[in-house]
Amino acid sequence: MKKREWIVILLIVAASLVALLSMKLAKANPLAEALVQQASQDDDPYANAPEPQQEAVGDWIAVLHRNRIAMYFDSGVDAEYTVEGNLGEMVIEVSDRKWHVKEVYCYDYTCKRMGWNDIEGIIPIICIPNDIVILPAADAWSYLE
Repeated sequence: MKKREWIVILLIVAASLVALLSMKLAKANPLAEALVQQASQDDDPYANAPEPQQEAVGDWIAVLHRNRIAMYFDSGVDAEYTVEGNLGEMVIEVSDRKWHVKEVYCYDYTCKRMGWNDIEGIIPIICIPNDIVILPAADAWSYLE
Protein backbone atom coordinates (compact mmCIF):
# COMPACT_ATOMS: atom_id res chain seq x y z
CA MET A 1 0.00 0.00 0.00
CA LYS A 2 1.04 3.54 -0.65
CA LYS A 3 1.70 6.05 2.11
CA ARG A 4 -1.44 8.08 1.18
CA GLU A 5 -3.68 5.02 1.49
CA TRP A 6 -2.32 4.32 4.99
CA ILE A 7 -2.95 7.92 6.00
CA VAL A 8 -6.55 7.76 4.74
CA ILE A 9 -7.16 4.49 6.61
CA LEU A 10 -5.71 5.92 9.82
CA LEU A 11 -7.86 9.05 9.48
CA ILE A 12 -11.00 6.93 9.03
CA VAL A 13 -10.11 4.80 12.08
CA ALA A 14 -9.40 7.93 14.15
CA ALA A 15 -12.68 9.55 13.11
CA SER A 16 -14.58 6.36 14.00
CA LEU A 17 -12.97 6.21 17.43
CA VAL A 18 -13.80 9.87 18.10
CA ALA A 19 -17.43 9.28 17.06
CA LEU A 20 -17.74 6.21 19.30
CA LEU A 21 -16.17 8.02 22.24
CA SER A 22 -18.48 11.02 21.85
CA MET A 23 -21.52 8.72 21.70
CA LYS A 24 -20.41 7.01 24.92
CA LEU A 25 -19.94 10.36 26.65
CA ALA A 26 -23.30 11.66 25.43
CA LYS A 27 -25.00 8.51 26.70
CA ALA A 28 -23.40 8.94 30.12
CA ASN A 29 -24.35 12.63 30.29
CA PRO A 30 -27.67 12.95 32.21
CA LEU A 31 -28.30 16.40 30.75
CA ALA A 32 -28.07 15.09 27.18
CA GLU A 33 -30.34 12.18 28.07
CA ALA A 34 -32.92 14.53 29.60
CA LEU A 35 -32.84 16.73 26.49
CA VAL A 36 -33.40 13.74 24.21
CA GLN A 37 -36.30 12.52 26.37
CA GLN A 38 -37.87 16.01 26.43
CA ALA A 39 -37.54 16.31 22.64
CA SER A 40 -39.21 12.94 22.09
CA GLN A 41 -42.09 13.91 24.40
CA ASP A 42 -42.52 17.24 22.59
CA ASP A 43 -42.85 15.36 19.28
CA ASP A 44 -45.47 12.99 20.69
CA PRO A 45 -48.89 14.51 21.39
CA TYR A 46 -49.81 11.44 23.45
CA ALA A 47 -46.80 11.46 25.80
CA ASN A 48 -48.90 11.99 28.92
CA ALA A 49 -52.28 10.31 28.41
CA PRO A 50 -54.09 10.28 31.77
CA GLU A 51 -55.03 6.93 33.23
CA PRO A 52 -58.83 6.48 33.52
CA GLN A 53 -60.12 7.07 37.04
CA GLN A 54 -63.74 5.93 36.74
CA GLU A 55 -65.15 2.43 36.48
CA ALA A 56 -65.56 1.17 32.91
CA VAL A 57 -68.89 -0.09 31.59
CA GLY A 58 -67.00 -2.80 29.72
CA ASP A 59 -63.21 -2.97 29.93
CA TRP A 60 -60.57 -0.28 29.53
CA ILE A 61 -58.68 -0.63 26.26
CA ALA A 62 -55.36 1.11 25.67
CA VAL A 63 -54.14 2.54 22.37
CA LEU A 64 -50.34 2.70 22.24
CA HIS A 65 -48.47 5.01 19.89
CA ARG A 66 -44.67 4.97 19.81
CA ASN A 67 -44.65 2.76 22.92
CA ARG A 68 -46.63 5.29 24.94
CA ILE A 69 -50.27 5.08 25.92
CA ALA A 70 -51.98 7.47 23.54
CA MET A 71 -55.50 7.04 24.88
CA TYR A 72 -57.90 4.73 26.67
CA PHE A 73 -61.42 3.84 25.62
CA ASP A 74 -64.24 1.90 27.25
CA SER A 75 -65.22 -1.22 25.32
CA GLY A 76 -68.71 -1.03 26.83
CA VAL A 77 -69.49 2.32 25.20
CA ASP A 78 -70.34 2.17 21.49
CA ALA A 79 -68.39 4.97 19.80
CA GLU A 80 -65.67 5.87 17.31
CA TYR A 81 -62.25 7.10 18.37
CA THR A 82 -59.57 8.73 16.25
CA VAL A 83 -55.88 8.47 16.98
CA GLU A 84 -53.04 10.07 15.02
CA GLY A 85 -50.33 7.66 13.85
CA ASN A 86 -47.00 8.13 12.11
CA LEU A 87 -48.61 8.31 8.66
CA GLY A 88 -52.10 9.55 9.41
CA GLU A 89 -55.29 9.01 11.33
CA MET A 90 -56.76 5.72 12.49
CA VAL A 91 -60.47 5.42 13.33
CA ILE A 92 -61.36 2.74 15.87
CA GLU A 93 -64.99 1.62 16.03
CA VAL A 94 -66.38 0.12 19.25
CA SER A 95 -69.63 -1.84 19.29
CA ASP A 96 -71.02 -4.49 21.67
CA ARG A 97 -67.79 -4.71 23.71
CA LYS A 98 -65.75 -5.36 20.55
CA TRP A 99 -63.51 -3.03 18.56
CA HIS A 100 -61.85 -2.92 15.16
CA VAL A 101 -60.04 -0.50 12.87
CA LYS A 102 -62.70 1.10 10.74
CA GLU A 103 -60.48 3.48 8.75
CA VAL A 104 -56.72 3.87 8.59
CA TYR A 105 -54.32 5.93 6.55
CA CYS A 106 -51.33 3.74 5.74
CA TYR A 107 -50.03 1.55 2.94
CA ASP A 108 -50.50 -1.83 4.65
CA TYR A 109 -54.12 -2.17 5.96
CA THR A 110 -53.22 -5.31 7.95
CA CYS A 111 -54.73 -3.79 11.09
CA LYS A 112 -58.00 -3.21 9.25
CA ARG A 113 -58.03 -6.79 7.96
CA MET A 114 -57.47 -8.18 11.49
CA GLY A 115 -61.19 -7.74 12.09
CA TRP A 116 -63.04 -7.40 15.37
CA ASN A 117 -61.27 -7.98 18.66
CA ASP A 118 -62.55 -8.27 22.22
CA ILE A 119 -61.18 -8.67 25.73
CA GLU A 120 -60.72 -12.40 25.14
CA GLY A 121 -58.59 -11.80 22.03
CA ILE A 122 -55.09 -13.21 22.18
CA ILE A 123 -53.49 -11.02 19.49
CA PRO A 124 -53.68 -7.21 19.82
CA ILE A 125 -54.50 -5.12 16.78
CA ILE A 126 -51.20 -3.76 15.44
CA CYS A 127 -50.54 -1.17 12.74
CA ILE A 128 -46.81 -1.26 12.09
CA PRO A 129 -46.65 1.68 9.61
CA ASN A 130 -48.48 3.96 12.08
CA ASP A 131 -46.76 2.41 15.14
CA ILE A 132 -50.09 1.84 16.89
CA VAL A 133 -51.11 -1.11 19.08
CA ILE A 134 -54.62 -1.64 20.50
CA LEU A 135 -54.90 -4.01 23.47
CA PRO A 136 -56.60 -4.36 26.86
CA ALA A 137 -55.29 -1.79 29.35
CA ALA A 138 -54.43 -4.53 31.83
CA ASP A 139 -51.96 -5.95 29.28
CA ALA A 140 -50.56 -2.57 28.18
CA TRP A 141 -48.03 -2.14 30.99
CA SER A 142 -46.57 -5.61 30.52
CA TYR A 143 -46.39 -4.92 26.76
CA LEU A 144 -44.43 -1.72 27.40
CA GLU A 145 -41.86 -3.35 29.70
